[in-house]
Amino acid sequence: MTPTRRLCLAVSAAALTGLAALPCLAEVQLFQPENVKAWADVRLSLSDGERGWRDGGFGKTRYGGDDVGAHLAQAAVVWQPRLADTVTAHIIAQYVPDSPRSDSPSSDANEAFGIEEAFVKWKPVPTSAIRYSLRAGQFFPPVSLEHDGAGWTTTRTLTPSAINSWIGEEVLVQGLEGNVQAQMGDHGLGLTLAGFTKNDTSATILTWRGWALHDVTAAESTALPLPSDLPGLPRSQAMISKPLAEVDGRLGYYARIDWRPPVPIRVDLEFYDNQGNPEIVRNGQYGWATRFYNLGILYQPASDWEILSQYMTGATAMGGTVDKGARAFEIRYDSIYLLATRRFEDGSRLSGRFDAFAVKDLSWRKRDDNTEKGHAATLAWMRPLTEHLDMAAEVVHVQSFRPARVAQGLDPRQSQTQVQVALKIHL
Repeated sequence: MTPTRRLCLAVSAAALTGLAALPCLAEVQLFQPENVKAWADVRLSLSDGERGWRDGGFGKTRYGGDDVGAHLAQAAVVWQPRLADTVTAHIIAQYVPDSPRSDSPSSDANEAFGIEEAFVKWKPVPTSAIRYSLRAGQFFPPVSLEHDGAGWTTTRTLTPSAINSWIGEEVLVQGLEGNVQAQMGDHGLGLTLAGFTKNDTSATILTWRGWALHDVTAAESTALPLPSDLPGLPRSQAMISKPLAEVDGRLGYYARIDWRPPVPIRVDLEFYDNQGNPEIVRNGQYGWATRFYNLGILYQPASDWEILSQYMTGATAMGGTVDKGARAFEIRYDSIYLLATRRFEDGSRLSGRFDAFAVKDLSWRKRDDNTEKGHAATLAWMRPLTEHLDMAAEVVHVQSFRPARVAQGLDPRQSQTQVQVALKIHL
């Protein structure tokens, strides 16, 4: 029995276990108002700098290349039916008309509509100091501190950090995740373990395009475009990358530890490894052996202040061994951010964030140098205007150095600024 088949059986067993807990049909809630959320996010944007990454460039923001105009950033519906008193489902359907596209045949082109997350969660009523839950399906690993809004959206800025932008575009998994929470004296402790499949191409875009700051998130239909004119790109590599491609039949895993001390601070540490086979290619999609550590800290010095920070360090490799044990394509990557946010009495929020990011290329730099270094500053203001309308304004400025830009006739050093004003209409 293959690992993928074992995982599918485990997912099915988890769903059946949850449904078996159904005590009373009166607990079932499918289409009540509290089960459905929907919104449309409309943006007016102004940006400068190089060609955007969605158009085959190395741009670092969602809109690039002197893009000025109005956009529908996202329309989404979140359905959270209650199947029993301890079993819920969670489905996010999104429409992103300016999502990444390619010139590939229509069968490979990215669809504007897709299912982002879709999972069943079982959370039994606690009978002791130990609480546990189980979810099975398609979801993002619990890495981001910023995506705490409905439908895996951000609540402090329009644009997430470089770390969580990458999680949103390339680290969507299908798997089974268990979580245990316990109280030991004044300290809360948590442990999360998961096995997953369908994330073998993770870090393809991070390697060849580099870090970026944007709020385009992956769905099951997503196809991310690679930059054009890459000198070292293998001929068998498609010009798109599919985050949910299954290439090698192996199971990946991640583990996370949470600590809640008796002070207003939260700390979590996570390790992720997709256990990809770097020597397998299928339908133009290579396996990448990708792993990372992520440290997250959230501090609340006062009821109206929050300080968030994450640090990620990892490595990825693809291809056969070519030089001193290194793979044909092998990088190490790092990123960190510090975000401070202040909430006011009218419900508005003012947030500032600083990001720093880097990529170190470990192989064939003379032929294909994927080295990168950069930083970004973000200032955002968000305010609810009415019960069904929110407004936000944001400025993101990014400076970065990437030698691969020379292949597109660009200066390796680039500076880019993006200004956005958003109106979010929601039910």
